[in-house]
Amino acid sequence: MKLHIASARVLAAAVLCLVALALVIAGCGGGSSSSGGSTESSEGSEASENTGGETEEGEGEESSSSETAFPAAAKANEEFEVRPTTVGIETPVGKPIPKGKTIDFIQCGVPACKTEGEIFEAAAGALGWSIKSINAGTTPEEIKAAYDQAIKDEPDAVLGSGYPRVLFEPEIAQLKAMNIPVVEFFVEEKPGNGITAVIGGIGTTEIQGKMMADFILAHSTDESMEIGSVNAKGFETVTATIESVQKTFEEECSGCSVKTLEAPLTSIGKDLPQRIASFLTANPGIEWTTVGYNDMVTGLPTALKGAGVEEAKLTTVNINKSIAPYMANGEYLEATMGTSFYEVYWRGIDLLARLFAGAEYAEDEDDSTLPYWTITAESLPTSEEEFPVVEDYEAQFKKLWGVE
Repeated sequence: MKLHIASARVLAAAVLCLVALALVIAGCGGGSSSSGGSTESSEGSEASENTGGETEEGEGEESSSSETAFPAAAKANEEFEVRPTTVGIETPVGKPIPKGKTIDFIQCGVPACKTEGEIFEAAAGALGWSIKSINAGTTPEEIKAAYDQAIKDEPDAVLGSGYPRVLFEPEIAQLKAMNIPVVEFFVEEKPGNGITAVIGGIGTTEIQGKMMADFILAHSTDESMEIGSVNAKGFETVTATIESVQKTFEEECSGCSVKTLEAPLTSIGKDLPQRIASFLTANPGIEWTTVGYNDMVTGLPTALKGAGVEEAKLTTVNINKSIAPYMANGEYLEATMGTSFYEVYWRGIDLLARLFAGAEYAEDEDDSTLPYWTITAESLPTSEEEFPVVEDYEAQFKKLWGVE
C-alpha cells in the first residue's frame, strides 16, 4: 500500500498539500480501486487487536447493533466500541533513563502541527528532555531544508510525522551516519535504512480501515448494499485506509460494492464538502460513506443539507472538536474510529527512552497494541475540547518510566 512516486514532478504535486493537512491519522499509497463497483474522480468534476481492557460490571457498552447480517463484523465492532483503558505497553523500562536529551521534531506549518509539538513537549518534559520544533513549511524544498537543519543541530534524535522518506532520503542517510535515531509517525513506511522505527504506520491504517467497514456492516442487513468511500489522492495514509475498507468489504460482504470518490488534496479545506455532496447526489443508492479522516468532514453537513441529501451516514478516522458537534447533534456523522495523537506520540517518547536506556522497545513498534476506539454519540466524552482515547495515558507512561 505504499505510495511509489515516479518523478520529481509527480512527487511535488502529491506532497504539496500533504503537510498542510496536519498529517493526521491516522491514522492518515497507491491508487484506489473499487470492490465490485467503480471509482469516480472529482478532479474537474463535481460528481486487529484492541487494547481496551475490561470494564467494571454495568459499565460496558451494549451491542452496537441488535440486528445485522454480519455477526462477525458486529462482534469485532462491539469490542472496539469499548473505550480502551491501557496504552498498550506493559513492560517498564526497568533501567535508568538518561536526562538532558534534546530532540528535534520536524513540524509542518499549520496550527494542528503546533499541537503535535506541544504533545511531544509534555511527554519529553516528564523525562527532563527538551523538544525543538523545526517548521517544515508546506513544500518539498522546505521539508528537505527542515531535515537539513536537524543535521546541523546534531540532536539526540529526530521525530517526523506524515512525510514520505523520498523527500529527504539523503538527509536520512546522513543522520544514520551520525548515529542519530529517527522515529517517524503516520507514514506508509517500514523501519530500516536510517529510520529507526515507525509508529502509527501501515498496521494502523489497516486496523482503522477495518474498523470503519465493520461498524457499517454491524449496522446493516443489506448483503448487496453500495458503500461510498472518499479518498484524498496523494495522501498515502488516507489511501491506505480506504484500501483497508475495500478489502474488508470484499472479505466480509461479497455482494457489497464500494464506489470511491477520488478527491484532490487541494480540495480539503476548500470545496471538498461540495464535491462529496455532488457525489452522493449522483449516487442515491449509497447510504453509508467512509470519509478519509476528520478534517475531510469539516463543513460537510452544511453542504449535504444544501444539496438535499438527507439519508447519508458518515464514518471517518479520528475526531476533533470541529466535527464532534456533528455527532453530538445527529448531523450525519455516525462514528469515528482510530487511536489519538496523545498515545501515539507519548509512545514515541517511550521508545526513545528505552533506546537511550539500552532496553528493548519492540512493544512500542507493534501498532496492533495501540488503543483504538470506535466513538459514537452515546460514548462521545465531549464535543467542546480535544480528548485522548485513554483517560490516564500520562500516568501510565510515567509509571513505565519510573517518574510517577
